[in-house]
Amino acid sequence: MLDWLFGAKKEDAGGQGGAKPKPKSKGKAAAPKAPPAAAPVKLRKVNIERKYAVVGEIGQGSMSKVYRAVDNENGRVVCLKVQDKPKTTAAQARTRAPDRPTEGEIGQKIHHPHVVRTYDFGLTSKGQYYIVMEFIEGVSLNFVRQSGCELARKVELLAQAAEGLAAVHAKGFMHHDYGPKNLLVSRDDEIKLIDFGLAVPNTPAYRRPGNRTGTLQYMAPELVRRESIDEKIDIFSWGVTAFELLTGKLPYDATEPMQMIRQRINSDPMDIGQVMPTLPDDLAQIIRLALSRRPDKRWPHAATLPAALRGLPCAAGYKRNNAEERPYD
Repeated sequence: MLDWLFGAKKEDAGGQGGAKPKPKSKGKAAAPKAPPAAAPVKLRKVNIERKYAVVGEIGQGSMSKVYRAVDNENGRVVCLKVQDKPKTTAAQARTRAPDRPTEGEIGQKIHHPHVVRTYDFGLTSKGQYYIVMEFIEGVSLNFVRQSGCELARKVELLAQAAEGLAAVHAKGFMHHDYGPKNLLVSRDDEIKLIDFGLAVPNTPAYRRPGNRTGTLQYMAPELVRRESIDEKIDIFSWGVTAFELLTGKLPYDATEPMQMIRQRINSDPMDIGQVMPTLPDDLAQIIRLALSRRPDKRWPHAATLPAALRGLPCAAGYKRNNAEERPYD
């Protein structure tokens, strides 16, 4: 997250420009609808030590810890995320708008095979925000890339990743932190999109120019330039994710934050066909469109990507292997 880099300035008034031409794509998809204005939700306090039996810590972020736990009411294994109270309070004071749904509220609105399921959320008896989610037995997409796999499997995983993103957009939200760290691959070879901590409604108030956060390596140019945005910031991030999965590299080679910013403002991303000449050109063209610096030149909707990918000749060889054949251990 880069709120430290872009500042904590409150978003200015302003809106998105007029309609722009869209690239041709395979298939049609309805434009995402913005969710209705969220009514304030009074979070209930729960004694999570009594409700959940923690098995062990499985991760830690800048503002939260993540545990594998068992729901004592039904015996279900879950992922329990508990946020640090002081850090969460400070972050919300900087960025939380009155109508912005919480991470748990957003997660419970989205039901899709390629999006992690959110079971519950609220406050602990100590006032910490918590979320209970589906526990995914698997690894990050980056681990799959590093372990190596066939091209047809990579194309299928990218199609699934686009389906999960399309489900978020269909409910009227922008993920805002899309990338391989938030894409898990289960032992059944199913992609699961996770983490709605930076997700916001796709409404005029959140499309205005202003303060932006996210992971810079996967951030769209218009987000870096603090211009008006829409769900196409996530399509660009999908394109960066796809570029990295297919080539092992990022489309921009800068390593320092200010260099990354300048590249995104002033330069086109590297051409995937030049980075990996053996890549089929029809697949390369899908990635090129997703990585267009101008949003109006990108794919119009994430929902148009899965059919385009699965219709490629290079995708025909995908075969789902048994879980024990996957290099996860």
